[in-house]
Amino acid sequence: MKVNASKAIPPEQLGLALAEVLTDWADNQEKEFVKVIDEAAEACDKEIKQHLDKGHGLRTGNYRDHFEVGGGWEGRHHYSREWHVSGGEYRLTHLLENGHAIRDGTGRKVADSPAIKHIKYGRKIAEQVLDERLKGL
Repeated sequence: MKVNASKAIPPEQLGLALAEVLTDWADNQEKEFVKVIDEAAEACDKEIKQHLDKGHGLRTGNYRDHFEVGGGWEGRHHYSREWHVSGGEYRLTHLLENGHAIRDGTGRKVADSPAIKHIKYGRKIAEQVLDERLKGL
């Protein structure tokens, strides 16, 4: 932030000058926050894809291909990003995270189709990235 100390500001314009400096600072901070949020969302997506490959019982790869990071500006000062599975593939998320239910309701089938925990890794890395980057701001 550049401040020109030699510039004289009349007392009646001091409030406007302070408001201008603070607005510039807030806009710069907001840009940095947006950048950090985007990095965390992309890190989440990448981490989840690493924990879920075709070798984990996914024959076609369609589920992984439908991973998306969406969101954006929802208001003047409200920016968010979210990871989700698009298309009809979102229905697989619960089955992959928890395994398939046994027909008589006594538990979860694990032998033929084991549960593949993958979302928790993305969430963990997103939180780590946010914590590390926000400390620097």
